Amino acid sequence: MFATHLCAAVVMTFGMSSSQNRLACEIMPTIIEQAEQRGLDPFIFTSLIFHESAFRPRVVSSAGACGLTQVLPQYSDYTCDQLKKPKTSIKAGMIALSYWLTRAKGDLVHGLCGYNAGNVCINNKGSVRVRHVKRDYSNPILELALELRLEVVDRFMGEKQHRFYNKVTDDNTD
Repeated sequence: MFATHLCAAVVMTFGMSSSQNRLACEIMPTIIEQAEQRGLDPFIFTSLIFHESAFRPRVVSSAGACGLTQVLPQYSDYTCDQLKKPKTSIKAGMIALSYWLTRAKGDLVHGLCGYNAGNVCINNKGSVRVRHVKRDYSNPILELALELRLEVVDRFMGEKQHRFYNKVTDDNTD
């Protein structure tokens, strides 16, 4: 049921094409299952996918990052062709995000920053580059996650709240 609600929130919030919406809804159970296994927030991970690829599984960045989660093959156990498969990309992205959140000691803003820009976000937290990545990458993902969360709660949950509801913190503005 939660996957259906999150799918509906994605369709209502992100304004994607019908093929992107269809894929988002097809993979939502995988996102939720993987998020639960790794202790991650599916709202944040869904927003990360939208920010990285807009749910286009075959996209490759100019830096060579591949698939829905835009993971660089050299930092994963998968080739670019493998990362273009949604379930593989989700798994690799979850592994990468878990790694960066651990490095950032659970700090969502710096963990997302690390996912995007690497060690600079952990080692030089006050640098101009990190401030830009947080502004242009981390904070928009957290804002999208909050929009999704509110959409699900407002439309489908009313007073009863899902266990993921309270996971995004308010202090995502560094």
